[in-house]
Amino acid sequence: MNYKEHHLHIGKMYPVVLYKQGKIPIDFITSPKTKNKLVEELVGRQIIINKVDKFDFLLENRISIKIRAERGKTSYKIQCPKPSAFLYHKGAIFIDREEELKQAKDLHYMYFILRYTPNLDIILAEVAEYKKNGYFVSVSKNIKKYFERKTSQGCLMIEKENGPDEYIDDLRQDIFERFNELLEFL
Repeated sequence: MNYKEHHLHIGKMYPVVLYKQGKIPIDFITSPKTKNKLVEELVGRQIIINKVDKFDFLLENRISIKIRAERGKTSYKIQCPKPSAFLYHKGAIFIDREEELKQAKDLHYMYFILRYTPNLDIILAEVAEYKKNGYFVSVSKNIKKYFERKTSQGCLMIEKENGPDEYIDDLRQDIFERFNELLEFL
């Protein structure tokens, strides 16, 4: 990892991973319910720990993925959030991010799922179920606020985060349409 030194307290150096040419510290995200001792065993004492509300939703809505090692016959089974849960969770939390660059990153992750998933119909149906079950009632309001028009803040943030796209003539329009399709299920 790309660890850098970061002064959090005078006289102490803490390693952090930086993103976007050193502008955004990357932190370890966990649930507020997670015990500090467990986190320290996993990632050490010196990385920034960010205990995020609503994180349990991702832990509860996960899938198993089998990953084979590059060489050899070893494989590992890991747990990760379901794409629909990740998408829905980002829709709930991006608006609370303090830094605009982190908001843009969250929105870009959402766009990536909406654009590249091979089974968008299944993901959107699962999103509708989360909404129906009362999870994160603010998601539709958040999306509407940031994607009212093609020139709204969310479209502009994702367009900037994505950069030029040789496959889509009007990237901003594509972003707008995909988030409005998401809104139909919210």
